[in-house]
This record gives sequence, structure tokens and C-alpha cells, in this order.
Amino acid sequence: MMEEEELEFVEELEAVLQLTPEVQLAIEQVFPSQDPLDRADFNAVEYINTLFPTEQSLANIDEVVNKIRLKIRRLDDNIRTVVRGQTNVGQDGRQALEEAQKAIQQLFGKIKDIKDKAEKSEQMVKEITRDIKQLDHAKRHLTTSITTLNHLHMLAGGVDSLEAMTRRRQYGEVANLLQGVMNVLEHFHKYMGIPQIRQLSERVKAAQTELGQQILADFEEAFPSQGTKPKKPKAPDNPFHGIVSKCFEPHLYVYIESQDKNLGELIDRFVADFKAQGPPKPNTDEGGAVLPSCADLFVYYKKCMVQCSQLSTGEPMIALTTIFQKYLREYAWKILSGNLPKTTTSSGGLTISSLLKEKEGSEVAKFTLEELCLICNILSTAEYCLATTQQLEEKLKEKVDVSLIERINLTGEMDTFSTVISSSIQLLVQDLDAACDPALTAMSKMQWQNVEHVGDQSPYVTSVILHIKQNVPIIRDNLASTRKYFTQFCVKFANSFIPKFITHLFKCKPISMVGAEQLLLDTHSLKMVLLDLPSISSQVVRKAPASYTKIVVKGMTRAEMILKVVMAPHEPLVVFVDNYIKLLTDCNTETFQKILDMKGLKRSEQSSMLELLRQRLPAPPSGAESSGSLSLTAPTPEQESSRIRKLEKLIKKRL
Repeated sequence: MMEEEELEFVEELEAVLQLTPEVQLAIEQVFPSQDPLDRADFNAVEYINTLFPTEQSLANIDEVVNKIRLKIRRLDDNIRTVVRGQTNVGQDGRQALEEAQKAIQQLFGKIKDIKDKAEKSEQMVKEITRDIKQLDHAKRHLTTSITTLNHLHMLAGGVDSLEAMTRRRQYGEVANLLQGVMNVLEHFHKYMGIPQIRQLSERVKAAQTELGQQILADFEEAFPSQGTKPKKPKAPDNPFHGIVSKCFEPHLYVYIESQDKNLGELIDRFVADFKAQGPPKPNTDEGGAVLPSCADLFVYYKKCMVQCSQLSTGEPMIALTTIFQKYLREYAWKILSGNLPKTTTSSGGLTISSLLKEKEGSEVAKFTLEELCLICNILSTAEYCLATTQQLEEKLKEKVDVSLIERINLTGEMDTFSTVISSSIQLLVQDLDAACDPALTAMSKMQWQNVEHVGDQSPYVTSVILHIKQNVPIIRDNLASTRKYFTQFCVKFANSFIPKFITHLFKCKPISMVGAEQLLLDTHSLKMVLLDLPSISSQVVRKAPASYTKIVVKGMTRAEMILKVVMAPHEPLVVFVDNYIKLLTDCNTETFQKILDMKGLKRSEQSSMLELLRQRLPAPPSGAESSGSLSLTAPTPEQESSRIRKLEKLIKKRL
């Protein structure tokens, strides 16, 4: 009975537990099991037969039944636990659902709040960007307006330039300008309703028409029909002149290189000819001659310039100018400076260093007549080169294109020739100055305290005058064509000789009263010779330049004032010091000390006099001068001559 009930229960259970294949597959995947009871196709009969395959196996049926019942109870317990758990889960689920709903409501509220804030932010951003958009639109419109105005300005300026170039027949420039004007005019097609724009467009069309007519007329004039007689120094400008030669401009460097080589050979020939022929012979009748090579160089320059300008007036002319500059400098260095007497010792030749060697009682070496004439010739040549180089610069600027004029500059080369002139003058000054040095040395070594009477001018003065009369006429005659540089020579010699004379004058110590009178007479003689130096030994008496006379009078008057102070008695001290302050403009203690040494005063006597001078210097000089004092203003030569005659009469009376 029990077994039948169980079988019925199993059948009922099987009928209840019939699951769909999909559910069964999902269960097997989640809870995999090898237990036959878990199989979907479980067959109870087969399972029982498996447990009790034979009648003998039925002996432990009670044990098997007990295991199955135990298993059933365990399953029931599990099911109850699960069911109870499911009951609790439902309650928890409902509670969780309620909490979730509350959270969703809160979230919805927050989302709504965020949405409201976002809408407010969007409205605020719209208000902020509204002005920015307006500014952006304004900027865009302003940029467009500025661009349009710039185009209008370019168009107006271009039309004006187009008309001007058309009148001047500048076809090369017009070609590029017309294309630019047409490009700018395209921007104004939609503005043709504006009268001013329409007027500019009409002016462009008129210029195009005029250009066409001019070009045709120029062609007809440039290529006249057969039988037409040419018009009778100037033909009209041909707009087609140089068009063919411009095609060869990139290759004209060959011509420039050829001229570079030719000029280099020309300079070398000048150097060789000078060495072979020697310096030009002195010719005092015609004055200093310009070296023939100088004229040859500039004639060749002119030929090259004309040839190049016929081929091109563009960059090749600039390249040729560079070549001209190169060989102007080489001519100045190799032909002019290179042939001046050397300034370093060399065997067999006169040098400046030998001029400076003083030998007591003997004459020093001087430049020969030929060498003096050579220096003057080089100076005259440099002056000619200087003037001609300036003219060359002007001619090059006339030939070259207007746009390249700024690049033509020969100032550096003109400065080079000016340097040669200065060097030549300095050599002439040094030669004469050094020739006078032994005489000045002899003056400073004379025993002036032993001079007992005043006579004619001293031998050293005669020696100085002799050297001046030997050199100056030669220099003057050879610089007759460049008189201003002869004046520069005189000025530089005076500026060199007079300070040196005063320096040697201070070395004359001690000096007696009579010795000072003799020195004063010698100084006056030198002064008169120097004033007459520009025209000395000349048949034509010419007044010396005022600039030169001023230098001589100022310098030699200072020497005379020094001797006047030396001649004055040193007692009383106040009178002597005041007389010194009045006579010398540079009344300082150093000069005063030298004068006291010339007088032969002892150091003990000098100290009190120097102290008195320091005390008296701040006081302003008295307006009234003593009878034996001279004015600070330099006297004129006539006044000096009158004063010296009075001094000579005074000396004769004393004798």
C-alpha cells in the first residue's frame, strides 16, 4: 500500500514539475548536477529498477526508503527555508521599492532643480553672448569696411600713378601697375552704382585707350616708313632703346671681369713705367705737373662707363662702379703713396728718420730738389684725382638707373686721395722743420749770459732763413696749381716751428739783459720772415692769407712777451709779477718758473716770487698798462715793425 501511494505521489509530482525546455536548460546551466533525480527526463521506474535490479537487492529496501525519506525531509526543510526567505525578501523588496521610489522622487526633484538652473544659466549666457555677437558682427563689418577702403585707396592712388606714368611713357612700370589696378577694380564691380567708383573705372578705361594710342604712335616713330627723312645733337627718347641689350644683362659679368683684368694690367704698367722712367723732371716754370698716368686712368674709366651704359644702366653699372673704386684705391696706394719718400731707414735713400738726427755744427740731410718736386707732383696728382673722382661719381649717377643712384658712392676713395694730400704736406713740413732743428739747438746752447752787445741777427736766425728760402720757393712754384694746399703747408709749418722755437727759447738760460735784447731782436727777425714766408723770394708780392698771419702773430708775439718779461727787473717783486700777468695770456706758475730760470734766479729767490704770483693771479688785470707793457691783443705787423725800430734806436743809444 505504501509503495503504491509513493508511486502515485511521484506521478503527481512529475506532472506538477513538468518544466519547459528553456527553463530546464537555464537550471542546468545555473545548477549543474549529475544526480538522476535532477534530470528533466527522470523516469521513476527506471530509477527504482536501477536501485533494485534483482530480487535479492530488495532485502535493503527499508534502508533505501529511509534514505529517500531523509532526503525528502531535507528538501522539505530547504523548501520551507526558501519559502520563508522568500516571504522576508518580499517584505524587504517592498521596503526597498518604497525607498527606491522615494529616491526616484528626490532625484526627479534634483533633476528638475538642475534643469531650472540650466535654463537660467542658458538665459544668462544668451544675455552675455548677445553683446559679444553684436561686437563680432560689428568687427566683421568694420574689417570689411577697412578692406574696402584700403582697396579704394589703392585704386585711387593706382589710377593717379597710371595716368602719370602714361604721360611719361613709362611702359615697363605701367605694365605691372595696370595689372594691379585691374585686380583691385574687380572688387568694386558691385559698387559701380556709386558715382566715384564709376568715375575711377572710366579713368582706367581712358588710360588703357591712351596707352594703346601712345604705343602705336611710338612704334610708328621708332620704325618710320621707308623714305622718311630723319629729323635734324637731339632725337626723341626711344622707348625701345635697350630692350634687346637687357636680355644680355645676366651675362654682362663677363664684360665686368674683362674690365677688372684690363685695369689691373693698366695699374701694373703704371708702376713699371714709374720705376723705369723715374720721377718727372723738375719744371718750376709751369708749376707742379700731374702724373700722366692719372689722366690715362680716367680716360679709360670714361670709355668703360660709356660702353657699359650703352649695354645696361642697371646692376652691371653698379658692378663697374665697384671695379672703379678698387683701382682708384690701388692707384692711390701703388702710384701715389708708394712713391713718396720713405719714412723708415733704408740704404741709399733719404728718410724722415735721418732728417730728425741733429748734429751740432753740421747740416742735416734734406730732400733733394727732385724729391721735393716729386712730393709736390704727387700732391697735385692726388688733388686732381680727388676732383675728378667727384666728377666721376656725378657722371655715374647720371648714367645709372634712378633706383640705383643711392648705391653710387665714391666718398671712401675721395678720402683716400685726401689722405695722400695730407701725407704729402706733412712730409714737406717735416723736411723744412727738421732742417731748422740744428739752428734752434745751437740757439739754446749759446752762452747768453756772456753777450756784451747787441748786433745784427744771430747766425742761427740766418741758418733758419736760409733753409726757408731754399725750400719754400720750390714748394710754392710746384704747388702753383693748388694754391690752397700751399697755404696749408705754410699753416702747418708755422704751427710746428713756432712752439718748437718757444721750447728752445726756454732752454736759453741764464740770460743777461743784453742777451735778452739780442734774442728779442732775433725773434722779431724770425717773425718778419715767417710773415713773409708765403711770398718769400717771389717776384710777385702777394699778401699772406689772414689765417696764416694770425697764427704767426699770435705765436711769435708770445715769444716776444716771454723775452720782455725776462728783460724786466725782478725788483720790486709786485711790479715784476704784475707785468708778467699783463704780458702773457697763459700766466701760469709753470711758465713763470721757466722765465725765472731764464733770468738765472736762485731757487730761494724764486719761492717768494712764485708765492706772490699765486696770490696775485685771482685779481683781475689792470685796465691801464704800463709804458713798458704790451696789450694782450696781438699787434699788427706794422705796429710790430714800428716798435722794433724804436727798440733798435734804444739799443744804439746805449752802445
